Amino acid sequence: MAKKRQLAVLIPAYNEAVILERTLRAILELICPEDIYVIDDGSSDKTAQVAAKYLPGSRILVLSRNLGKARATNLAIRKFKLARRYRFLMPMDADTIITADFIPETLKVLEGDRQQKLACVVGKVLGKNHSWITSYRLWEYEISQAVYKKAQEKIGSIIVCPGCATVYRAQIFARVRIPAETITEDMDFTFEIHRRNLGRIAYAEKAQVVTQDPGNLTDFVKQADRWYTGFWQCVAKHQIPWGGQRLDLEVALLASEGLLNSFLVLFLLFVGPWILLKNPALLVVPFLADLFLFLIPTLFYTAWKNGTWKIFYFIPQFYLIRALSSLLYLKSFLKVVLGGDFLMRWHKAVRYQEKEAKIWPSPSSA
Repeated sequence: MAKKRQLAVLIPAYNEAVILERTLRAILELICPEDIYVIDDGSSDKTAQVAAKYLPGSRILVLSRNLGKARATNLAIRKFKLARRYRFLMPMDADTIITADFIPETLKVLEGDRQQKLACVVGKVLGKNHSWITSYRLWEYEISQAVYKKAQEKIGSIIVCPGCATVYRAQIFARVRIPAETITEDMDFTFEIHRRNLGRIAYAEKAQVVTQDPGNLTDFVKQADRWYTGFWQCVAKHQIPWGGQRLDLEVALLASEGLLNSFLVLFLLFVGPWILLKNPALLVVPFLADLFLFLIPTLFYTAWKNGTWKIFYFIPQFYLIRALSSLLYLKSFLKVVLGGDFLMRWHKAVRYQEKEAKIWPSPSSA
């Protein structure tokens, strides 16, 4: 039996010709092209041609139609026999740049796990800061990872392995496929790892990637709505909080916190003006407490960690987007859980048989 190679990087891409080149250039500085695989997921642009400029044709898979990230990734794992040929596997987004420390730091954790109790290692996600929207996302990433993700690792309940920053033991993919029934396949797959007891999930803060965030409010709303809708889909699919795992408690607490914030925002929208007229202190005191005890300290921490102090200019916008996010969270809850949106589609969905997909190599492999 041939010795397994160390790490494979798998990049599903749909109409990503513009940014794929930058991603491939960055990853090729860290690993050899023989260990990088690209799936052109039914693109209508020149995604396959861009990949062919940097990779052997045998490492490029061109699909006849768009299957979606999960199905395309599962298909490529089987096509290239990655679960059998490699020890570790990193599916990554086409708009992600991994830093020089990412692979060494994640592999150090995995190789130090002598008893192989780890299913995967999650790195730290960073964003490029060029607007008030990306400043907010930068702050959100920093706090969620510094507080929530570290705590979740300690209690064994990390709830999402980001598609842009996770390295898995390849053998995981011999036992389970990435689910394709929700719109947040990364979180769905993470829940699946917990439910099947496939191993622990570790967090490596020094393993960092830079991802592309929305540059305007419209794109932010679309992304947030997709994330929140996918979250509630995963809650319904995996029957949170009735699974009897630490995951259930962690997700239930986060869901409750989010709903509480959402109802608070609704309350302030409808009753806040009246309270300001009658007794302003009832609103001003809690606002000042939030500003000086939470927002400003966390902004200092984010600015120090990322070397950018201009985020303090955007405090008013931060309050606006926090309120908007809470309303989007509530909207997704009502749509999926109370409206039965996910459950109806879950029962009526026609399961796509991946074996029926027509696959052919890109012209460069001929």
